[in-house]
This record gives sequence, C-alpha cells and structure tokens, in this order.
Amino acid sequence: MKKLYSTLASILGFVVIILFAFKNANLLFGIDFEGSETVMGYFDLAQQYLVYALAGLVGLEFVAGKKFIAFLFFLILAFVVITTFFPDVANAYLPA
Repeated sequence: MKKLYSTLASILGFVVIILFAFKNANLLFGIDFEGSETVMGYFDLAQQYLVYALAGLVGLEFVAGKKFIAFLFFLILAFVVITTFFPDVANAYLPA
C-alpha cells in the first residue's frame, strides 16, 4: 500500500506544481483569452482540493502499518476537511 500512496502522491504533486506554474505565468505574462477567468476559477478550486489530497496521501504513506497513529491521522484529516469545506457544519457543533 505504501508504494501505491507514494505513486499517487507523486502524480498529485506534479499536477499541483503544474497548476501553480500556470497560475504564476498567467499573473506574470498576462495570458488572456476568452473565458480565462472561468478557467482560472476552476484551477483555483482544483488546486485547493489537490493540496488537501496530496497532504492526505503523504500522511497515509507515513502512517501505513501503524493502526493507532493512522486512526489519529484520519480524525485530524476529517476535522480539517469538514471545517474547511463545510464551515456551516463546523459552526453548528463547535463553540463560537
């Protein structure tokens, strides 16, 4: 399993770097075409999800074979995902 996590993390890391490079090139060189704002919006959204997925995969690679540490990691990962993508749910259960 550790090899699978490593391979997936490598692919996601590559995609994240490509997205950062394209966004930076767009800012520096002013690459502009019809619908570029829409495309950049999708890139921002994909980049946010990919960074979390990459961090999750690297964490899974680290905790592979360590059941208790893996359980703690999953709890922390669930907390981060819920509070980031579903703030209304987090606000309902966490004190203000």
